[in-house]
Amino acid sequence: MKKSVLLSFLIAISMTSFGQELPFRKVKLSDSIAISKQMKQLAALCNTQNLSDLDLFKFQLIRGDYADALVTFKKRIEETPIDKRQYLDIYMHYVEAKRSKNFKGEFKKSYRKYVKNADDIQVINLDKALIIRDPTDYYVNNFNTTYSSIESENLSQETAKDLVKKYFLRTVFSSTRDLYFEEIKQDHERRYSINDSTIIPMKDGAEVSVVVIQRKGKVSTKKPAVLIASIYAGSNETGAMLSASKGYVGVIANTRGKRLSSGEVKPFEYENTDVYEMIDWISKQSWSNQKVAMFGGSYNGFTQWASMKHKVHPALKTIVPMVAIAPGIDYPMENNILHNYSYSWNFYVTNNKFLDFDASNDFNRWNTLKNTWYKTGVAFNKLDSLDGQVNTLWNTYMAHPSYDAYWKKMIPYKQEFEKIDIPILTITGYYDDSQRGAMYYFNEHYKYAKNPNHYLLVGPYDHWTAQTRPDESLRNYKLDKSALLNIEEGLLFQWFDYILKGKEKPSILKDKVNFQVMDTNTWMHKPSLSAMTNDTLTFHFSDYKTDDFYALKSKSNTSKIDLTVDFKDRESMNNTGYYPWPLEKENINIKDGLLFKSEPLEEDVIINGSFLGNLEFTINKKDVDYSVILYHLTPEGNYFHLSYYIGRASYATDQEQRNLLIPNQKTQVSFDNSKLISKKLQKGSRMVAVVNVNKNNNAQLNYGTGKDVNEENIKDAEVPLKIIFSGNSSISLPVWYSLKE
Repeated sequence: MKKSVLLSFLIAISMTSFGQELPFRKVKLSDSIAISKQMKQLAALCNTQNLSDLDLFKFQLIRGDYADALVTFKKRIEETPIDKRQYLDIYMHYVEAKRSKNFKGEFKKSYRKYVKNADDIQVINLDKALIIRDPTDYYVNNFNTTYSSIESENLSQETAKDLVKKYFLRTVFSSTRDLYFEEIKQDHERRYSINDSTIIPMKDGAEVSVVVIQRKGKVSTKKPAVLIASIYAGSNETGAMLSASKGYVGVIANTRGKRLSSGEVKPFEYENTDVYEMIDWISKQSWSNQKVAMFGGSYNGFTQWASMKHKVHPALKTIVPMVAIAPGIDYPMENNILHNYSYSWNFYVTNNKFLDFDASNDFNRWNTLKNTWYKTGVAFNKLDSLDGQVNTLWNTYMAHPSYDAYWKKMIPYKQEFEKIDIPILTITGYYDDSQRGAMYYFNEHYKYAKNPNHYLLVGPYDHWTAQTRPDESLRNYKLDKSALLNIEEGLLFQWFDYILKGKEKPSILKDKVNFQVMDTNTWMHKPSLSAMTNDTLTFHFSDYKTDDFYALKSKSNTSKIDLTVDFKDRESMNNTGYYPWPLEKENINIKDGLLFKSEPLEEDVIINGSFLGNLEFTINKKDVDYSVILYHLTPEGNYFHLSYYIGRASYATDQEQRNLLIPNQKTQVSFDNSKLISKKLQKGSRMVAVVNVNKNNNAQLNYGTGKDVNEENIKDAEVPLKIIFSGNSSISLPVWYSLKE
């Protein structure tokens, strides 16, 4: 035994000293003992001199050096805030239990004690990180896929290290998941009274399944209720627990047909009546003080607005819609362009009474589907034929490309916003996929209601962090400290306490419109969206060209700039960079679309709001799906993705009625609903606009024939699309100059 260890040590010294490759021979993945021995040997042979403490710990653990691993790890865990170390705590309990002869018993014992000593919020966050977003299957598949793909009999140091780290994650989580699942769930039962078996009849005879959660040990008095109305059955319990921990009764009402209720699941169809009836049911319960609030994000934001479609229930005192989608406005289509990401979502939420994670996470299926559709050039309405499974809801969407009666029945429409007179806090983010929906509700409410008590909070958040709390960085951009709000656990319940319990209004809400100015570490507060700006920078297209960039000029001109797109070409795509990920990068694709660049800014300025576009062009087709991406070209030469717009020209003037273009006749299309942003632009910065025609595998292809876009196919692409922009085309930036304040 000693000779074997010595030999391994000498081999390690020899190989790591000279950076040689490590010998490797595959074994069966099903042979866990052989895999364990092989990974232990690799961990011993890898050069670990320059690893971080966390990575060094992983190698020590896989090698079986548990005492050393514990010493290495304690420093890291002591430096990590308790609300950010859910994974790290699993590692800690794992390595401590591995030192015992009874691993499972020791892990359960120590983890039970840890959970019992944690406060309510800690345990809720453990559930979110480890159960709701359970990473185990991903880690198992990631290691297995990586291992299976190796064909060489020698591994580089880099490949070997990557494999060991992936094995670490597979090993730790697969051997502890059932244990910590059980302990967390048992702890919930210790803290909360959970009634998850109630079914409420609707007036039309349908059923809605309800979960009611109350904190044990609290004084038994009537309390306000906080309602989450959701299609995501089984995934909102932590939100209701949070409400219970904050002194409210947490209630979840799932879309009819979900959880324990009978009937067919039809997203968006019935919330406009069912949620109102649920509020009525809550107001009549023995534990209710007849005050109800609502919160939630995405679909759960939509349900709040849907509840007020016909009238506001007297018991509903406030709503907090976060990143709320607006059906027909930003989901499943944006500016009348149907995106295919909603295709798989339909199966995710309708395949069973809860959620079909297997279908949702079958990325190979969805990628193959969209790539096959794009390559073959078949019509968009053949997607489910290619998939081999009927997608009824998807076909319904395609039958309603305009904002017609099908969509209008789901949420308040025009004058129906007038009657909404309760306090509202809308929360969204500059990089929220549903910002268009959130802002639609905000704008329509202010358009039709008289002096609405409606606040907006928006910052550098995405669809997830605007519902919860931001990390220190978003898509490689480091956020200002002032942006790091704890939205769900802090601001949300400060607002509820303000409205329902008469406490102070949250200090961040100093005016109706509250937004974080990126790169200034400050917030601005204005009485309206229009008050966000005190000037406008307008740039006109010009055919003057330097290298790959056309010029943006301050005045209109006689320029003509051509763009040709061949829809028959399926070897390339257009407009692949419109989605902002990462936010800042050194280069952009200079071959994708028309690139325009301004002269350097002569002074610092803040872009505040949604940039506007007024495009004048002639085109040889009856329609076109186009996009405009706006970048901030920093003085250092990096491209920062500020905002973008994507839309269908035939709906530019009216989302409810398609108005086809006249080929080869000058036309104008305008937009003012690009993604809202607030960011400081330094002196010397330039604006870069990328103008493009949408042609990729992520959305419909509008061939421009004027027919139903869902029916068009590659046979309609014989003549390439040609569009000629004039020098009257412009983009305008709403800005704020502090000197004009």
